[in-house]
Amino acid sequence: MKTEELIPNAQEARVLKMLRALANPARFRIVLVLAERKDCTSGQLAELLPLAQSSLFDHLAALREAGVVQVSSDGPNPNRYYCLDPSAIDFLTAYLSGLGQQARSWKELVKVAQKERTMEIRDATREDAAAIAHIYNQGIEDRSATLETQLRTAEERAEWLAARSSRHPVLVALDQSGAVVGWASLNSFNPRPAYDYVVDFSVYVARERRGQGIGDALLGALEERARLLGYHKMVLAAFPGNAPGMRLYERHEFQMVGIYHEQGMLDNKWVDVVLMEKLLH
Repeated sequence: MKTEELIPNAQEARVLKMLRALANPARFRIVLVLAERKDCTSGQLAELLPLAQSSLFDHLAALREAGVVQVSSDGPNPNRYYCLDPSAIDFLTAYLSGLGQQARSWKELVKVAQKERTMEIRDATREDAAAIAHIYNQGIEDRSATLETQLRTAEERAEWLAARSSRHPVLVALDQSGAVVGWASLNSFNPRPAYDYVVDFSVYVARERRGQGIGDALLGALEERARLLGYHKMVLAAFPGNAPGMRLYERHEFQMVGIYHEQGMLDNKWVDVVLMEKLLH
């Protein structure tokens, strides 16, 4: 069966939206719990899953916005009941089957997800400061992602975390052992009120863990958080010679809008900087 026979072109956007929401392993775990228990309050989900409350609400909001999860009984959190949207389950399962995937039912789809190497993404805490500093210092030393040249300490990063506003969160990625393997942040683009809906961002992955999808997971989580915070656009300045970084941004549909020639000097060499953006709404 051809995919176009299964799903009209007009519905492809819905498929992409759902798949993007489900790309986060933490959301698959939420889906698994809801598949087994039929429905749960956010409070019950928080007890069953190793997720911070703020991260759980972000994931539920993303799943609802994508049409995968719905509210089965409304009420204030944590008494609001959530369940899977049956039409979304049938729709996505049929689509994957039409693509020739192994998942022939929702349960099989969840089982496939369980086999993948899981990763938790949560809000950073003061206890993460040393790991964040270590990973950031690797990026500074590599001269591939930032014009910063001064190495950071755990104490400085702890103060940096404490000074962040709720509109400029810092996220960390944890591997199965609970070690921080990457971090990302939403940063102020410009303090003028006219720029309130534009946000800059950073993504850094531990040197020994690059190329394992951690940057993709962090950037995807950042995009979801930026949408929830009401931002209209994400922007960044990148080094054109940072091939892995450029591929990451292109995968997430960031567009190059310009270039600053000889914008900074690193190790007595002028460095060009590429400007990129992505509209979120």
